Amino acid sequence: MPDFSQSAVGLEPPTVIDHVLLPVADLESAARTIQDRYGLHANEGGRHATGGTANYIVPLGRQYLELIAVVDAHAAEGSRLGSRVMEAVREGNTFVAWALRTTGLDALRAKLLDSGWDLPPIVEGSRRRPDGQLLSWRTQDVDRGSEPSAIPFVIEWKIADGLHPGQAAATHRGGAVSIRRVVVGARDPDRARARVHLLLGESDMYEVRASEAEGVVELVLAHAGRETVIS
Repeated sequence: MPDFSQSAVGLEPPTVIDHVLLPVADLESAARTIQDRYGLHANEGGRHATGGTANYIVPLGRQYLELIAVVDAHAAEGSRLGSRVMEAVREGNTFVAWALRTTGLDALRAKLLDSGWDLPPIVEGSRRRPDGQLLSWRTQDVDRGSEPSAIPFVIEWKIADGLHPGQAAATHRGGAVSIRRVVVGARDPDRARARVHLLLGESDMYEVRASEAEGVVELVLAHAGRETVIS
């Protein structure tokens, strides 16, 4: 399946959309629902080493959807993402976050700091797949605290070629599927738009709207010449 992601404009190293996170109460039930409703196949992902969460993966080539659930509430309460997942599930939200991918996280962090961003430290992460393969990564959050955010975090995968979660085998009802556009809401859309632009440049793969709710509000998938909207 080809890589449908878009490189950033004027940013070294480039960033691309990597995945979108959907908070769920029960992973197996959510996997059945997304199959029945949208024809998307989800594979068991595994439990994260920290943060009290586990996931299922909907592979989309070099992109994916992550169904993420809290499996250890105590551990999740001490994790920014884990606490956000718990709150999103309680509120019945469809999305909790979105992520960009880069091959040079340190350089990107330096660029954002030079631009005046107040960044938390880079965090190491990992999970073991059901087949025993360990996947590792580093992430840079761009906001502090556990409040929802329209701005994506950034991940740098530390894996061998071919092990990106989006490259796993999956048969979707509509054939090959890709992320067409991520729509985010923000109380200050001009500020949010400027921040996303610094990360991704000019692209029709994202849209920022005025909203009282911060974060992803809509996801558009492309397949077989059609678009499917998840909201």
